[in-house]
Amino acid sequence: MITQRAMLAAVHISIWTATKHDRKVSRDVASQHGAQERAGRYNKQLLMGAARLEELRTLAGQIRQYFYKVTLPWSDEGLRLLPSHFLFELSERMREFKANFSHGVEEFLDVYPGYIREARAELGSLFREEDYPSVDKLREKFSVNVEILPIATGDDFRVTMSAEEQARIAREIDANVRQRLAKGSEDLWKRLRAVVGHMVDRLSEPESRFHATLVTNIHDLVSLLPQLNVNQDPDLDRFATQIRERLCNCTAQELRKDDSRRSATVAEAAGIVAEMDEVLESRIPQNSTVPVEMPELSGILAHMTAYMGESVAL
Repeated sequence: MITQRAMLAAVHISIWTATKHDRKVSRDVASQHGAQERAGRYNKQLLMGAARLEELRTLAGQIRQYFYKVTLPWSDEGLRLLPSHFLFELSERMREFKANFSHGVEEFLDVYPGYIREARAELGSLFREEDYPSVDKLREKFSVNVEILPIATGDDFRVTMSAEEQARIAREIDANVRQRLAKGSEDLWKRLRAVVGHMVDRLSEPESRFHATLVTNIHDLVSLLPQLNVNQDPDLDRFATQIRERLCNCTAQELRKDDSRRSATVAEAAGIVAEMDEVLESRIPQNSTVPVEMPELSGILAHMTAYMGESVAL
């Protein structure tokens, strides 16, 4: 059952925005231009160049990036599907993230009075002392929390009603779960196709530059995919194996230095993309987002051959 393979999770991050709507300035600007007050808002930046606050925003982005990496879409309310395999890892990583975040908050609060003094000079007549919370109040505006919930199924539905009505609602709940699982699988397909398609794009242009992440991003995803594949889609597992064996057997540096290896790799990648597209065309509903069509493999190889002056064999 899916309830044994996965659960729901959400990450909640709060950070002080350090902005303030200045009603007086908004009114003054509207008056100067003969406009109604609702025509615009003037939002002050209370702290400019606050490096410690920017570090917290960067860390928040890293937390969200990791969370999205090990989860799949589930609902519009922020809940995502967390495979049971990642529960311990997520708990450990979030504990580290929260500790780093708390430490960063205290570092920011230590220099906060100095930032206020700088803002007084930078904002001029726009500066108002009351716009700045006390240190204790400000600390409450920062937090990182993770919420873990079980996946509800039709069997969990217990309300006093007729057996027929209860069975109907239970079927609706189970259908909703299946629909959301399908959404998670579709997200995995998009992720996988995107990283391989990106490799085709970069390697098929002989003069294009690329980083080590061109290969490592693919390796990281196919390493995670068996655990993320909670819907147990055999095609996803099959493609992950193909990609690992055919595209992750060299480094970006080797691809830069060896034209023949680069040609062989782009041919492998383009072939995998074409095969994935065939599977996706037969499985993704018409109203779903269809991946962008890749150029024909023959065209890619012809372009590379013309540039390199050598034949590329399929």
